[in-house]
Amino acid sequence: MSRKICLCIGHGSNAKGVYDPGAVSKDKKYHEHKLARKIAKYAADYLGCDLVNYGSDKCLTKRIKAVNAGNYGFAADIHLNAGGGTGTEVYYYHGSPTGKKAAAEISKSVSSDLGVRNRGPKVRLNAYGKDYFGFIRLTDPCAVLIECVFIDCENDLEKVRTEAGCKKCGVAIGKALEKVFGDMTEYTVLTETQIKSKASDESKVKGTLLKGDKIVITVTSSDGKWGRLKDGRGWVKLGRHLSGKAEK
Repeated sequence: MSRKICLCIGHGSNAKGVYDPGAVSKDKKYHEHKLARKIAKYAADYLGCDLVNYGSDKCLTKRIKAVNAGNYGFAADIHLNAGGGTGTEVYYYHGSPTGKKAAAEISKSVSSDLGVRNRGPKVRLNAYGKDYFGFIRLTDPCAVLIECVFIDCENDLEKVRTEAGCKKCGVAIGKALEKVFGDMTEYTVLTETQIKSKASDESKVKGTLLKGDKIVITVTSSDGKWGRLKDGRGWVKLGRHLSGKAEK
């Protein structure tokens, strides 16, 4: 991936350390933070990128601090919307072509994969002409805020109510960012190596690459040790068993 990316999970804790659910469904059974947490995890697994606030212990100020300390090139804060609408929308830093492109791709991908309205990329400014959302305004890297669906709309909630729905939404976000920031680097396999389900030695083996196989890596993990195969089979460890950049 051409930019080091991190994904953040909205809400989970307020400034006093008290649990903050964010928006809730009409029946009070579903919390924005808990659904966003699942969605973000699937997106991070897809991209092999860093995930902030998975422990539900970081208020907005701490999420911003973590992003600014991480030397990232792009960051996204994942939320669910509320207020009587429907569909997905993504806010980006005003005047940022990269932010606008990423926001548009994410909104389009989530809309298409979940079958909800595409509300598109958006900018929201405050009374001073600055970006309204602190996550966008105060983070150092290019940043977006993703409103996946409306948690108070039954048709929208139905799309992410289940684990499968959260996974579909997370992967849609991952695919969009892969399209915007992916490297698409081609390698030749020099020695037999395993394909893993995640960017981890402990993850499940999904297959094997043989000597001479040609592969394309679309994104690399945040630690630079793993690459995701374009064909979607999984992750391979980068190193001298692959040609190209891996030989360095």
